[in-house]
Amino acid sequence: MASQLLRAPEKGARQQAMTDDQQLELRTQMAAHYLQTDHDTDGGRLIQGQVDHTLLVGHRVRTSTEELEKLRAEFGTDQLQLEKCPVCQRTVTHGEFGVDHIMFYLEGDEERETRKVRSTPRIWCGPCAKAHAKRNKKPYLRSRTEESLREAWQGFVSKVREGQGQDVDGEALVKEPGNEQTAKLWAWLSKVLVAKDFVEVAKARFRVIEVRCSGDVDLENRCFAVDMTVTYECITKLVTGEEVKCEGSSVVVVALKDEEVSTQIKPGGSAQLTGYDDPSLVERATQKVELAARIWAKKAVPKLVVGRLGDLKAKALKLVGAK
Repeated sequence: MASQLLRAPEKGARQQAMTDDQQLELRTQMAAHYLQTDHDTDGGRLIQGQVDHTLLVGHRVRTSTEELEKLRAEFGTDQLQLEKCPVCQRTVTHGEFGVDHIMFYLEGDEERETRKVRSTPRIWCGPCAKAHAKRNKKPYLRSRTEESLREAWQGFVSKVREGQGQDVDGEALVKEPGNEQTAKLWAWLSKVLVAKDFVEVAKARFRVIEVRCSGDVDLENRCFAVDMTVTYECITKLVTGEEVKCEGSSVVVVALKDEEVSTQIKPGGSAQLTGYDDPSLVERATQKVELAARIWAKKAVPKLVVGRLGDLKAKALKLVGAK
């Protein structure tokens, strides 16, 4: 891939200055190809595609040469640029904690469908973190406490495990259906649950925006147990009227055994503030997000997930060929 050279303008030259957003976008695009981690697998050669740079605002971290060496050893590679800000590529030893999600697709796949995702910890420098938060209309919080990069990464992994009900070791294969019936079941679940319109539950408005499934239909034994990671959007308000937006997810298990269907809502889950206009009220907004997550688990999931699966038994029995 050809490199793009950025030249400083000569003194006196009249050039149109790039906006801050354009500069940030350009730097992000340039930083997105830093890994060069194409590799072979049993299913074919995987090519690095998009890189999603996620910033966890208000989570300050610090690192050292010794810690970076330990992290590289744990990941089994020295190609990770853990000490570089993902936007401006400055070398940093402290800043805001972030996570990069590197997508891989099979060589020759014109659709570039994601087949594998690898996540790695990053440190954002202060100016880039603040610019990113401002551009995305998110509150920028400067935490009074900080922890090591490795501790922050381990905490992130633990929260994902708790929220999704599965193990995460920094690298995970995207689940694919094991047979045609499984593909049909997953597609049906997503079609039934994902919605365009919000539904009000306990003075908050929710809608399901994504359903990711794992678990196959067992045709021989005519049964299945599918874990659905259900992601939702929520819009609610503070008592003073300010609007709060958030996203979250939880895991719901749907199962078929002995020609009877069942659903189970796994404990745990995650929720985060996604948009807010007044940083001075961010603490109250965060508390509102926590309340919205509890409403989702106790009232919205039974209504917007379990309640929409009324035809699941008929669909399930048809898929497994039961008479």
